[in-house]
Amino acid sequence: MAITLLVFAHLIAACIAIGTIVITDLRLFARAMGYSVVIPPPERLETRVITGALLLLYLSGACLIALGVQGFAGHLSNPKLQGKLVLVALLTLNAFFLHRQVFPILGRSRTVSCWTRREWLTVSLSVSLSNSLWFYCAFLGVARVWNGTVSLALVLAVALLAWMVFLVLVNALLFVAARDRPRERPDWIDSMKASLSDFSGLRDR
Repeated sequence: MAITLLVFAHLIAACIAIGTIVITDLRLFARAMGYSVVIPPPERLETRVITGALLLLYLSGACLIALGVQGFAGHLSNPKLQGKLVLVALLTLNAFFLHRQVFPILGRSRTVSCWTRREWLTVSLSVSLSNSLWFYCAFLGVARVWNGTVSLALVLAVALLAWMVFLVLVNALLFVAARDRPRERPDWIDSMKASLSDFSGLRDR
């Protein structure tokens, strides 16, 4: 029963964190559908919710690992679990980087078009890493078929691939957001902004 409750707490914490991240991402997407886009840092409530969920994930995860080792001495030899621990550590380090480097950039309230190349790379690399790790670590939590069947190298390689996919998506979104005004001859960006203009109303909600 204790293990079931811990798994449930672990699952709920992951759902809360990922749900909050998805809402934040949707707001970012909505803002990108306008012109002269300014991306603000996440709301304090959102960061507190994610931080609280992360702490609950640490606690419940550590308890599950302790119980797993108690029941089977080779529990930590599972490459999938080893990979998840490495990625969670990377996720934690990136969270500190977000707060110290990325959020101050967003807090300057400048349009995306005014960002320097370094600021653009700082935001895109860190945000894409955060999103990819959250979703991938959640996947690893339910990918029981990978237990003892895949190598650590494969687990980390898939994580790298997921990061590259999210990096492309984030850069594409920033590219769209960097358009400050419609062109005289509208292109695909202007057409997309026009077709999704109703969705952009979500940005201030």
